[in-house]
Amino acid sequence: MNSLLGVSIPTYKRPEQLRRCLASVIEAARPYGVPIYVLDDSGDDTNLQTMVGMKRTYDGIRHVRNAANLGIDRNILCSVDTCDTRYVWLLGEDDRLIPESIGEMLEVLAGNPDFVFANYSTVNEDVNVVLKEQALPLDVDSSLAAAEFLSLHGWAAGFIGGCVVNKMLWNCVQQASYIGTYFAHVGVIFHSIQGRAVHLVARPLVLNRCGTADTFTWQPMAFEVLGGWARLMKLLRPLYGEAVCEQSLATFEGAHGLNSLKFLLYARAGGAYGEEQYRNFIHSGHRSRFYKAAAWLVARANRTWIQRAHGLLAKARQQRGRRLNGY
Repeated sequence: MNSLLGVSIPTYKRPEQLRRCLASVIEAARPYGVPIYVLDDSGDDTNLQTMVGMKRTYDGIRHVRNAANLGIDRNILCSVDTCDTRYVWLLGEDDRLIPESIGEMLEVLAGNPDFVFANYSTVNEDVNVVLKEQALPLDVDSSLAAAEFLSLHGWAAGFIGGCVVNKMLWNCVQQASYIGTYFAHVGVIFHSIQGRAVHLVARPLVLNRCGTADTFTWQPMAFEVLGGWARLMKLLRPLYGEAVCEQSLATFEGAHGLNSLKFLLYARAGGAYGEEQYRNFIHSGHRSRFYKAAAWLVARANRTWIQRAHGLLAKARQQRGRRLNGY
């Protein structure tokens, strides 16, 4: 097996998405003998049939079943720790690699980078339409100091499929303090590369499945999860300073539209926002009276109507997107 790069997939209970993800990874990995690790946090046999079938098609798959449920942060961290290669490409169980991804990444890793950000495309739930070609609008590969990347683009590394980790640096970090932020991998990565550089791959090598709020396994905790970036920035302040971390928080909120009514409508459509979330995350916040009043109306709005409106907007967006085949 290839010792330079491995792909590690923390998974829970979406066996069909996992099967399709693995099929894309196997196609890209097979010519290079790249190992694939699946860290199974389901606690039962939900993924067993899928794993047995996929292991028959590629002998480089390692299925690791956690003895107890680790939760999202710990399972992602464990997926890097378990992968016994110099670099680890993290991947979500419903993401896809494009066929050329592994070959192109191996060329990048030959330069021994400190951390690689792999650009990605956002696709719809059925993975047949590209909604956004690039997470970061890059024309060519480039390099940025870790602090600059964190302040301007760190939000993009919250998507684990964009992260290719240098294990030698990763292993030097105590992980415990970052657990509970929902972005523990980002904390460990930026802790490990403080004072170093990020290599940015311009071409999207990953497809990031998106859509409605219920696309995500963490949908019921959406506000708590997305609020984890602020907690993470507090932990990174001693390393990067207040200005960098405040800018990173601002760009994170801007990239996700967290201060917009559009986001609240999106979350309401998926069942992730209601009166409880309003009371816990918005009512006591430093927002304008107009925003709070509008947010209260959204929290109480008929979810079915919002779902219908959101569905029409999503359909229009998909009609404008680029069609995909084979994923």
